[in-house]
Amino acid sequence: MILNKEMVGIISLDICPENTRCILIESDLSDSLKSKLMSLGWLPGREIKVIRRAPFGDPTIYLVDSTEISLRQDESKMIKVEPLYPAPLSVVPKGTYVVLNFTAGKFFSDKVRNLGIEIGKEIQVLSDPSNCKILIMANGKKLLIGHGMGQKILVKVR
Repeated sequence: MILNKEMVGIISLDICPENTRCILIESDLSDSLKSKLMSLGWLPGREIKVIRRAPFGDPTIYLVDSTEISLRQDESKMIKVEPLYPAPLSVVPKGTYVVLNFTAGKFFSDKVRNLGIEIGKEIQVLSDPSNCKILIMANGKKLLIGHGMGQKILVKVR
């Protein structure tokens, strides 16, 4: 079990973007699939990393220890996890955060900097991640950003 890691809140595995690390909490999978995954190391308290999604978003490849496992979205919806910081802005609850990094190229970085979102600066999340858009406060301005942008902005708790 991983200790002393800051965690975000419990969400379903299917909404975690690529490169997100999280801790497995529980699953509502069928007993046969649950036992197969458990034999591969998918145990409560273990760290899971979202590796990559198929071109149309399904299935997704996850990494537990050194084992890569592909799950369909229907299956990953039934698995509850808690993302670890640094976490994508799209999965964090309301609160104040520090921007750590952007996981996209120069064009994206320039675009969000022009909006007032800069590495090392504080931002405040004003809406729940379950909404379609994320309402944030950056540099004294309220901004609405989409989940796609939010997935590329890594933050940690202030």
